[in-house]
Amino acid sequence: MRFLFVSRVNDIQGQKVRGQVDFSAGEPWRRQDANGQTLISTSVISEAVGQLVSWMALRDNDFSGRPVFLFATSIDLGQGVPAPATVDLEAWITDRSEDSFIFSGTAKVGGKTVVEIKDCGGYFMPLAELEDPSVTRQRFATLTSTGLSANPQTPAFDFKSLVDTVTEVVPEKSISTAKVFRQDEPFYPDHFPRFPVTPIVVINEMIAEATRRLMADNPATQGTIIPISVQDLKIKSFIRPGDTAVVNVKVTESNSDSFETVAEITVNQKRILRGRYRYQRTK
Repeated sequence: MRFLFVSRVNDIQGQKVRGQVDFSAGEPWRRQDANGQTLISTSVISEAVGQLVSWMALRDNDFSGRPVFLFATSIDLGQGVPAPATVDLEAWITDRSEDSFIFSGTAKVGGKTVVEIKDCGGYFMPLAELEDPSVTRQRFATLTSTGLSANPQTPAFDFKSLVDTVTEVVPEKSISTAKVFRQDEPFYPDHFPRFPVTPIVVINEMIAEATRRLMADNPATQGTIIPISVQDLKIKSFIRPGDTAVVNVKVTESNSDSFETVAEITVNQKRILRGRYRYQRTK
């Protein structure tokens, strides 16, 4: 499963970059909505925006340091993009030093914004510690010339596999789940080959899956919820192959149309992530 979500880098001017991503109908990171329509996960589309700005940052530092994201003030998500689709990406760096950066960005389909990221940032890790710099350079050359084809069509990723066990649940109020990340998870070869870590999009989907389990018996929800925003996301450390990630989700606000949670993840009893997640109920 290829974990590359930029098909083309179209333009770089100053601290702003524009590009596109092509999603096929067989994109692995897809879901079926209540009507059976194939949708691309908006978490993956937000990952595409992050990858786009990473390509610009890599070019600017001559492929010496790759951005690693540690926080986001807000990420607003739409209800998914019907596949196949071409998504227009734009991102801009608002603050950068030798060691850190902050950026914002958008993803649009047909001129309509489907993802908006505000003030997301982190720091730079030496690229050679994460992956082969020569491979990264060649990928960038391809992205700025011929572009990459859409991800190969494969069976849909099994989002339910992101929860191994439910350890505690108070219906509609709180849930604790656990997931053991195996060495052979399909997203590790691209993220990153020399220092594999669990991508934030997978982490967000794991939290969403735990939340679906929490709300599965709610008649108003009918087991179907859609993530619509992430606020005040802070990440302190990585989830690596072999780690057991414990997810704790607590509902803090709820009405007939939507609800908000606070989610935390711990590894070895140390908190590595915290954020506020809002979901829309669908019928």
